[in-house]
Amino acid sequence: MKKKHLIIISLIMLLVVLFGCSKKQQFNDENIIFNVVNIHSANESNYYTIEITNKTGFDLTHLTFNLSYPIKTSNGSKGNPFVVEGEADNSTRPVNLKSGETTKFSIFAPINEVFSDTDLLDFENPSVKLKGYFKEGNNEIPFGMSGGLSFFVDRY
Repeated sequence: MKKKHLIIISLIMLLVVLFGCSKKQQFNDENIIFNVVNIHSANESNYYTIEITNKTGFDLTHLTFNLSYPIKTSNGSKGNPFVVEGEADNSTRPVNLKSGETTKFSIFAPINEVFSDTDLLDFENPSVKLKGYFKEGNNEIPFGMSGGLSFFVDRY
């Protein structure tokens, strides 16, 4: 009887060790890589091409990418509610990005047409926002990243 209990306890401990040590992959937005491919200014407009690479290990779905210019204040800057939406190079909606894939977003920002008082805006340090979902099994879980474009580009 003692031998039977010892075998059962040993099997339970073995299962706990095996399943307790397995690590489930977790989503980390730091594995979404930003790269500025091109910035071009002409006729009071700015054109951006920004490449996004998905190295998260998860598929990303329903992506939107926006750019805005922060409003200058006496003690720094604050967010601007007026944004320009980027258009993905594949032009399909929704924009999806499988793990390991790359896509480019093109952004046309007509400065005087959209942003009337240009002296108040920080055109040298645009802010970006990437929103979407990552797929975990059959679930789509929302995520969002926002901040200065230079921060996302310089971290790699």
